[in-house]
Amino acid sequence: MPTREGTLKAREFLFFTEDLAIAALPPGFDVPTRKVMWTILQLFYDDPLVHFELQPQPSRGVVELGLHFEGDAEANEAAALALAQYTHEIRAALGPEWELEEWTASWRRLHRTYAFTKLTAALGREIAEEMTKAMVTLAPFIRHMQVRPPETTGKAKAPSAASSSKWRQRSRRAAAK
Repeated sequence: MPTREGTLKAREFLFFTEDLAIAALPPGFDVPTRKVMWTILQLFYDDPLVHFELQPQPSRGVVELGLHFEGDAEANEAAALALAQYTHEIRAALGPEWELEEWTASWRRLHRTYAFTKLTAALGREIAEEMTKAMVTLAPFIRHMQVRPPETTGKAKAPSAASSSKWRQRSRRAAAK
């Protein structure tokens, strides 16, 4: 429940936003499985290592919303490269604020952030709308993509920043049009 000033605590904000996003899914759209770790919400379909994540970070004044790939490095890189092939379609649906990046040496994410001074119901509604749009746009892709690269002989290739740089290059070209 918002305070008199209209603010929410981080955990309240998380559940408020989730409730709105799930309620806004189209009729018949599969509701993902939910995992909560204090102020981190993860929603996933078949693989919990590939999940939508919502995380308000009051100490930084940022809310992150994204699609995270947190499996092994090879699978994450393959997923990021597969997403990068649909840069124009994803940007058309979600907007230029979304960025595909090499988050750690092995993890990848397609995400966007929101700056805030206070976690409010209005911000929760805005992010819930974006979260619903992201799930509707990306869930069919992640549920049907092949995230494991084809079997190769010899050692697996180490992940590279290829997915991130290809996304940014394509994004810049798309924005220039």
